[in-house]
Amino acid sequence: MARINKETLDRWFDYNVDVESRTIYMGSINSGLELESGVDSYMAEYFIKGIHMLESKSADAIFIIMNNPGGDWYHGMAIYDAIKTSKCHCTIKTYGYAMSMGSIILQAADVRIMMPNSRFMIHYGYEGRYGHAKIVEKWAEECKRLSYDMENIYLDVMLEKEEKMGLGYLAKTLSDIMTKQNIFAYPPSISKTYVFSKILVKKKEEIRLILKEMLNFDTILNAEETISLGFADEVFK
Repeated sequence: MARINKETLDRWFDYNVDVESRTIYMGSINSGLELESGVDSYMAEYFIKGIHMLESKSADAIFIIMNNPGGDWYHGMAIYDAIKTSKCHCTIKTYGYAMSMGSIILQAADVRIMMPNSRFMIHYGYEGRYGHAKIVEKWAEECKRLSYDMENIYLDVMLEKEEKMGLGYLAKTLSDIMTKQNIFAYPPSISKTYVFSKILVKKKEEIRLILKEMLNFDTILNAEETISLGFADEVFK
């Protein structure tokens, strides 16, 4: 077994980067808070510096280990863009969870891997703004734009899955998952059965309506369900 020198260990534990294996760890690092900080300025700064350093050394693949409870949209999209525009092939392996903003960051990778017991959660998130009425109105408009952008990120990968698996795949998969999601509802919910148009533009908006229903609340998926909807590529074995 190769010896790991102290410099490599210090870099890994202090800065979340292992240069030799071209691996970046993406998790909460601001431990001074009572709760997990999640996606914040610290995570974005450490990650962007780390991926830039690895890119500057070579164009070889980069591996990202993620355990992400979600957090700030803007810092999250900074990480998303850094991965999406990287000249290196990027793989994200999800341990624990990829929730909220973490679920969006996952979509930037070239290969998206879920660990067997990991979880994936989507929702519209939460927003708290204060100030006079006009300021609140402006931020409400911004939230609507961001929600639409988020829907499109999810929709794109869902439609890619349908293209790969064949016409009618998403209708059946969403019917099964939404029926399962509502099994404990009160009053009991009837089984869901969806049929979507064959016309792509119309189909996208029909699926958007189901996605909106999922995003209205915390929709939690296991690894297999995550893959079935196109939000990840494989379960690690």
